[in-house]
Amino acid sequence: MQDRLSKLLKTKAESATTGPRATFSFLSDYPDFPLVVSPKTAGLIAGEWVKENEELVNQKLNEHGALLLRGFHVDTVEKFQQFIGAFKATPLQYRQRSSPRFEVAENVYHSTTYPADQHINMHSENSYAPQWAMRITFCCIQPAEQQGETPIADNRKVLRLIDPIIREKFQTKGVQYVRNMSAGIGLPWQEVFQTTDRQVVEEECHNGGMAFRWAGADSLSLSWEHQAIYDHPYTQEPVWFNHAFFFNKYALPAEVQASFAADGELPFHTRYGDGSEISAAEIDNIRQAYEQATVRFPWQKGDVLLLDNMLMSHGRSPYKGSRQIIVSMF
Repeated sequence: MQDRLSKLLKTKAESATTGPRATFSFLSDYPDFPLVVSPKTAGLIAGEWVKENEELVNQKLNEHGALLLRGFHVDTVEKFQQFIGAFKATPLQYRQRSSPRFEVAENVYHSTTYPADQHINMHSENSYAPQWAMRITFCCIQPAEQQGETPIADNRKVLRLIDPIIREKFQTKGVQYVRNMSAGIGLPWQEVFQTTDRQVVEEECHNGGMAFRWAGADSLSLSWEHQAIYDHPYTQEPVWFNHAFFFNKYALPAEVQASFAADGELPFHTRYGDGSEISAAEIDNIRQAYEQATVRFPWQKGDVLLLDNMLMSHGRSPYKGSRQIIVSMF
């Protein structure tokens, strides 16, 4: 009761808070995140508000992890580019790709191309890679007719919800990633690394601490180890930041698992950093932690969702009808 009362008081206080030319509130069912930013007057340009309130934006992102700018009508690629340009950070190219995306403008991409009737599991962008973006921002050009939400979860809460024994194993061992790229399985290495030059790929592997093995012209296998839990660079809070769940075979639908005869055929797989297997039960525990920490809300045309990529994970719900969500990272 006391916890619920404190949340209600916090929500009421935050709702009454205003930044210059904008107000802050929460969605009715979610008192913690995302923090909704709404213009006080019609015609306020989202990028202008960001430029005027950069320190405030960073403060709110560190606290809540997610800002939903609603009512600014960022409903074209050009308007989204203007919004991104308001930030001092340079947008990042989508490197070491794990899913197909098509660039619609410089460093602006369609969100992952994936069958509309399937879920995309929760993850933080490029958490498996040597480098990642600190911010990821989505823009709704066209909401789906049904569903199509971009669910988000606070990685601080996800970490707390994971079984302590499993959490300790990841803390001490880290996570090992295994990736197989061959004709007909996943993305070809040329798309993953955005080059056709093997030497460039090998140099990137060396720099990223990745062991690699070529098998003919079209097949490349990689393995590498990373931390599974990080301290956020600004808040110093521990966060669950990895692809241990997303890339694991037990996170795949049963029918997809059955289609691969051996782990070596899987496009992705994960183990603990010492090479020991992560069990199906452990993956299910992580799945439940994500589910308990996840928030879902329907997109509105012109919405912009700004996430701290280390504090928040995201996914995608199945949908029906036309849907266009674009994304940029920086």
